[in-house]
Amino acid sequence: MRSLKILGRSSLSASEDDSNLAIAQIKMFSKQIPIMYTMVVVNTIALAYTHVALTPAWLGIYIPAVLVSISALRTFLYWRVGKIGISAQQARQQLRQTIVLAGVLGSVFSFWALALFPYGTAQTQGHVAFFSGVTCLGIMVCLMHLRVAAFVLAVAAVGPTAIYLIFLGPSESVAVGFNLVIVSVAVLCILSRHSRHFGELISNQKELKDTLLRAHKLGKENELLANTDSLTGLANRRRFMSELDQRLSNAAGRDERFAVGILDLDGFKPVNDIYGHIAGDRLLIEVGRRLSELDSGTFIARLGGDEFGLILTGDLSDTDLQSTGDRICEMIGKPFELDSFTANIGGTLGLAQYPDAGTTAKDLFEHSDYLLYVAKERSRGKAILFSEKHRSEIQETTGIKRCLQEADLEKELSVNFQFVVDSITGVPVGAEALARWTSPTLGIVSPDSFIKNAEQVGMINEITEILLRKSLDEALKWPGDLFVSFNLSAHDIGSSRHIEKICDIVKNSELPAERLTFEITETSLLLDLERANSTLHRLKGLGSKVALDDFGTGYSSLSYVQKLPIDRLKIDRSFISDLEENRASQAVVKTILDLCGNLGLDCIVEGVETAAQLAALRDLGHMKVQGYFFSKPLPGYDALTYLKMLPVSSWDASLSA
Repeated sequence: MRSLKILGRSSLSASEDDSNLAIAQIKMFSKQIPIMYTMVVVNTIALAYTHVALTPAWLGIYIPAVLVSISALRTFLYWRVGKIGISAQQARQQLRQTIVLAGVLGSVFSFWALALFPYGTAQTQGHVAFFSGVTCLGIMVCLMHLRVAAFVLAVAAVGPTAIYLIFLGPSESVAVGFNLVIVSVAVLCILSRHSRHFGELISNQKELKDTLLRAHKLGKENELLANTDSLTGLANRRRFMSELDQRLSNAAGRDERFAVGILDLDGFKPVNDIYGHIAGDRLLIEVGRRLSELDSGTFIARLGGDEFGLILTGDLSDTDLQSTGDRICEMIGKPFELDSFTANIGGTLGLAQYPDAGTTAKDLFEHSDYLLYVAKERSRGKAILFSEKHRSEIQETTGIKRCLQEADLEKELSVNFQFVVDSITGVPVGAEALARWTSPTLGIVSPDSFIKNAEQVGMINEITEILLRKSLDEALKWPGDLFVSFNLSAHDIGSSRHIEKICDIVKNSELPAERLTFEITETSLLLDLERANSTLHRLKGLGSKVALDDFGTGYSSLSYVQKLPIDRLKIDRSFISDLEENRASQAVVKTILDLCGNLGLDCIVEGVETAAQLAALRDLGHMKVQGYFFSKPLPGYDALTYLKMLPVSSWDASLSA
């Protein structure tokens, strides 16, 4: 008996502690209780009918009527619970009521049935015993999901009936009483096991549900992490492309417009190099924060490095879009007050509007990226919008890239040479090698066009190696010790493996390395100054020289002269165009000449096209000059012919120069 109490208490405690179990039990009861009470009502009416003529009215009519009414009410309540549902707290309260009523109503039914026992014949007494046993066992089965209620019913109803039959009933009833006890115990054991399994099932379902919820939450968190830039907290490139696809899907067939923008920071790398990566990261965070202040309809993402993506919504005219783009660039151009310094940077923006600039994510992204590249070259620090002119340029660029990839570069590439002369004697002292490409499909393609496209398709290193070999082979044919200058791009300098190949080409050439000068531009140094410094020292180790081209156009040219192994400076042609009249240009050229003299560097002035310019330069000092006034770029054979036409005495002058 004590074990039954413990078992019942543990079952009730489980329902009290587990909200899911309580609700599950109520759901099951909402289906089973109506069946149980229907069985009770039918049996009660049947038993009352057989005794209505044998018993007083209160025993044969009124008590059964009350019991039937209570059963009907409980049936209705559970039916209603099944329809509307209840909370966990309400479920626990309902279960407690069920346990109490199992004891109370079970006792009432049992004692009512036993009160009928003295009336009638042995046949009616058998009916009473049958009613009590079958009804109690049926109710216990219906209460299988709440074993404490089944145990309470067994004690309150089966117990008194069995005791009465065994000790107070006729001798024939003793066997029935014992049989009722045995069957009840067996049923209770089965119900207990079933109830425990039911509880375990609900618990497992809860654990599974919790696991799925945790997995779903973890999946959401992982998805958020996978779509978020960890530094700025903005969307990342993956999320940007997903959003772009979604915008395209929404806009299809609705005549909606939006614009895709790619923003690149101007001057970010010097901040990163000078103040360190922590300061650079801090600046990127502040840029992201400033961009987030744009209209809420603007989607912002960090695509990588110092590049940000924007999706601007609304039916914006070209004027409105240009105005918005300019405002974004102005916003980035305002100083950033960081912890220990003020960062002054800019922003260049390429904008491509749907559907004018493209109807796919690939087209819109590539067109805005192309516009960014164009803006960097032509209008740095400003916004530029896609137009039909750009579409033509892209088509031309696409054609160049395709032809480059299909080209026989060894056959189609060639080198022209523009000579460098002594400003006093006019005698050539060297020449700059200039790349040329004649395509069977496109004809002659300008170097500016095919070089930048070769960089974009990853072919520039191959082209550099072919052109370097051809340049060295041609220079071998020249009389005297004329030098040959060869241009390297940022992609050449940035690849240690490629530099190794360049070194091998120089070593395998019969031209002395001392006659070779590698020309670099400030742009090629900006990407990675430390790597560029290492590369230039390797080239110097061959015995070759290094020249800094377009000197004076960059803000940090003097810094490069100080930090890098430079042998020669080439003054940009922009200072020469009005040299005769412009005192400022004369002062700049004179200053650079003095700088070269003090540092022991050669100086070459580019872009000399008139006798007046040459005269003005001679007034400033002795230098080397290059330009159309002396020679336009010449193919290898013509360059050799040009040199052979010079008198032999000129070579003595050039050597002494």
